[in-house]
Amino acid sequence: MMVQQTMKQRFGKCLLELSGNNAITVMDDADIKLVARSVLFAAVGTTGQRCTTCRRLLLHESIYEKVLEQLLDVYKQVKIGDPLENGTFLGPLHTKASRDNFVKGIEVIKSQV
Repeated sequence: MMVQQTMKQRFGKCLLELSGNNAITVMDDADIKLVARSVLFAAVGTTGQRCTTCRRLLLHESIYEKVLEQLLDVYKQVKIGDPLENGTFLGPLHTKASRDNFVKGIEVIKSQV
């Protein structure tokens, strides 16, 4: 409310977005297969282009391994390729800089496992 009032004093406009790269919280009684499909769509199906894209998982420790196993299974089914071809779920990055950043990110992830 204070931000909106300040902006109005300057005759400015503002958009206050409250979501932004959401986390998915998964408790120990969750349907693990549904979790995996939902995470896949939220992380890959949106290609990271929406504020509702999943970036983090908060998992109850008792189901961590089960969720990880299911995620590995569903991610293996993702067809990567030309986004204009039928059946392609994830398209290529459009610039060399984007690709380089992606490769660096994968290297960081592998170093943490």
